Amino acid sequence: MSLSKRSSLLWTLAAASSALVSTATGFAIPRSAHQARQIRDASQLLPAYDYVIVGGGTSGLTVADRLTEDPDVTVLVLEAGIFAPDADVLPVTDGGTRRQPRYFFPSAPQENLGGRSIDVWLGKMLFADNAQDWSWDGMLPYFKKLAKRFNISTDTSYWGEHSPIQASFPSFQYPGLDPLVSAFQELPGVEMIADSGAGRAGVYWYPTFMDPVKVERSFALNAHYSNHRDRPNYHLMAETAVRRVLLDKDTAATGVEFYTKSSNGSSVATVKATKEILMAAGAVHTPKLLQLSGIGPKRVLEAAGLETLVDLPGVGENFQDHSNVGALIALEGLKQIHPNANDLTADPAFGKWADDLWAANRTGPHSIAYGNVAGWLPLTAIAPERFSDLAAELEAQDHTKYLAADVDAAVAKGYAAQMQGLARAMRSPDTVFARYRVDPTTGASEPILNQPFSRGHVRINAQDPFGADPVVDYRSLSNPVERAVVVEMVKWYRRFHFDSSLKALGPNETAPGAEVVTDEQIAAWVPTALTPTDYHPAGTAALMPRELGGVVDQTLRVYGVKNLRVVDASIMPSLPGGNTCQPTYAIAEKAADIIKSKA
Repeated sequence: MSLSKRSSLLWTLAAASSALVSTATGFAIPRSAHQARQIRDASQLLPAYDYVIVGGGTSGLTVADRLTEDPDVTVLVLEAGIFAPDADVLPVTDGGTRRQPRYFFPSAPQENLGGRSIDVWLGKMLFADNAQDWSWDGMLPYFKKLAKRFNISTDTSYWGEHSPIQASFPSFQYPGLDPLVSAFQELPGVEMIADSGAGRAGVYWYPTFMDPVKVERSFALNAHYSNHRDRPNYHLMAETAVRRVLLDKDTAATGVEFYTKSSNGSSVATVKATKEILMAAGAVHTPKLLQLSGIGPKRVLEAAGLETLVDLPGVGENFQDHSNVGALIALEGLKQIHPNANDLTADPAFGKWADDLWAANRTGPHSIAYGNVAGWLPLTAIAPERFSDLAAELEAQDHTKYLAADVDAAVAKGYAAQMQGLARAMRSPDTVFARYRVDPTTGASEPILNQPFSRGHVRINAQDPFGADPVVDYRSLSNPVERAVVVEMVKWYRRFHFDSSLKALGPNETAPGAEVVTDEQIAAWVPTALTPTDYHPAGTAALMPRELGGVVDQTLRVYGVKNLRVVDASIMPSLPGGNTCQPTYAIAEKAADIIKSKA
């Protein structure tokens, strides 16, 4: 997300300082953060670090911050992305500038979406996962490492008070939200939840990752990196793509290879880790790098001409994302409730008032990002007459039929276990299956499927494993229950607009359209409109038993490999009902505690 307005872009490495400090690794490093923090050339690296973290995103920088709280621990973060300009990433107004650097490449053609390829968008900048208790109670302390600051009534037991990551509300909301929130309460089974941190399904206000004083994005770079200039043991090298993890003859991770640029072109360099390698490259690039390192499904590695060092079938499997259903209904009457966002340009007096407020103290309409209220609804509310039958249908399936033909038996067994658990969740009033975010100017936005039933995969490109983008296959709608649930989501979306007080505001349906009426017609329309990503990829190095296709154990160690952990959203066995950012922070915080306890 955003960068600190302090001169992170302008740091340069001067000559080595004469003031040195010895560390546990035995190497001397300069005390000056301006000399040690931002590494610009491989020649400036230490001979070895205690920990090398692959990926400088949400999880990577969080773990690095926590580990380097100990001045005797040295950490290097290698990140393929860049230090983006502050002006591109700090603003929150209207969701930001949308100029953040991204990876962008097409997915595999989607068989059940008419052969369409889907744009895979991933962050490409510095951001912006003994038995461990990964239950709700075990994770809550790590969720509370986010501080919430605002004047809306909340339950403080779910939020921290002191944290570099800030969550807050804008200082202004448009009045068009009032009829939308009221309409939720008119439909059966929809609960109003007092706090978004409660872990329950319903309608609630949720904050923005935003510094309440600066009214700028609060994220991993400005919270877990830029604030620690006084840590000479914390090194970061941007614009540096990792090639693979290095394993010794005992399958212990000893270091990483990475690409480095010079006036003579690109070459490969190596850095060693004396303790561990920590994978934090995200749910697409973490499995890719594991596979390139010889860790993954043997058939995938052999097809690419790579030696299999650890046959781990789950690497890259279990791929999931939230899906945008594509239905769209606009409430024309909201435009007559003033002020609204259109008035920023249509009403010069209101626009000037908003600009003046923002210039004076960063308050008013310009403090709004995407919006802050939504219905996160259970299937019991979305399909009160069908949820039980759909759950029974899912339980009775031969689940292997809905996976890729070449999937390993362990992965298939894990998928079957997941579907049995998902069937139970379908009967629960506290599991979120769909999100309906509301906009005060247009109404409820496109429904989002938050519990996918299909499983895709991420695999290296067999023709060019090191040079090409990975092959990302969402395998959207491969399980027929998924399509049936999406049909019910569209029907509820219509009831929200046409069978509530919102009908008086003139709902105008443009997708799927008034001519699409029956369940069969909606089901036929779904493949033409659904997008199988809401940019929340997860699951490709799942924290599950190895015999169920898992990749990491409860301490996040990769099965069959010493000194290698995964600490990002790849470890999620299934997607959370909400967005993945906050859970990824919590995973990283817990991962850091686990690592420190084992050091």
